[in-house]
Amino acid sequence: MIDINKIDPSPYQHRRYFDEEGLKELGASILQDGLIEPIIVRPQQKDRFQLIAGERRLRAIKEYTDMTMTQAKIADVSDLQARRISFAENLLRQDLSALEAIETTIKIIDVEMGNDPWYLTVGKTPLERVHKLLSKLHSIRVSQDRGSQVSKETELLFNKFVKQVESIFKNLPKPLKWQSFFIHDLILLTDIPLTVQKASVKHDLNKAQTKSLARLEKASGLRSNRFYGITITCHGPSRTVKNQT
Repeated sequence: MIDINKIDPSPYQHRRYFDEEGLKELGASILQDGLIEPIIVRPQQKDRFQLIAGERRLRAIKEYTDMTMTQAKIADVSDLQARRISFAENLLRQDLSALEAIETTIKIIDVEMGNDPWYLTVGKTPLERVHKLLSKLHSIRVSQDRGSQVSKETELLFNKFVKQVESIFKNLPKPLKWQSFFIHDLILLTDIPLTVQKASVKHDLNKAQTKSLARLEKASGLRSNRFYGITITCHGPSRTVKNQT
């Protein structure tokens, strides 16, 4: 058992939206049934701990219970391992929105590719780096499929990265094909306005709904409350969350 006041937030948690009603229900569930799955932390200096996995559970305990201690697995892991665990747990969440799942996948790819010097120079953020890498590989693959000639340098670059990228996508918590991810998923973060992205996360829209909403926003120029009102109408009731992940 660990004092919840000695647990610091995870620096790798990039989730944008936590449903307060869902947290309240989770807190009630924890009070009634206990913590089904302990949170994961790693030791820090001065008798403190850093959260690796279990952000919602910890928030629910702090905000909606009177508990001062919680069950926790203590993992003595490196920064890289902590990032991997955190991102993998996020990707397996049942209530993760479509955009949050894409963002988490990007983080996992970025972690796995992070030791390559060329990769680190192609962008300042994980999204920029992953987009540049997959865009380059996709362009080369299309040229090869068409029978077009590619330079020796380009071919070497493709051969250097494609097997690694395929392996990363194959070993994701939810396996994907990298070309499908590039064509159908990545555009939700690169080509869709931030207003639509925020609405998509808040109202748990799927990929098709998010793309439709982006087309609607572009066509009609809707903004602010009118825009968000349409997202609620399109989506229906807000998500309800009862699991303890």
